[in-house]
Amino acid sequence: MNASAPIEINGKSYDTFSLNLAISGRYLGDGSSDANVAMRLVPTRIQDGEVITADEAAIGIALGSLAGSDEATQQAVGAIQAALQAYISAKGL
Repeated sequence: MNASAPIEINGKSYDTFSLNLAISGRYLGDGSSDANVAMRLVPTRIQDGEVITADEAAIGIALGSLAGSDEATQQAVGAIQAALQAYISAKGL
């Protein structure tokens, strides 16, 4: 994932993120859905073919529910869920 702007750490520029992502979707009794989201973005750079990560500067995001989350979060989760639905349909699952 590309960073919106390079991150400077110890005089080195990290312009990408390595991503860990977990989304657990669930249905509620009224038929609506919700999700838990856990994401970790690790600043990453590549130098001379070597991948270098700044784990100590990782950005963590954890949501127990989408209720009350901002518009960007809701749109991102919606896009991921739509892509996964397309995959499930394409695979006939």
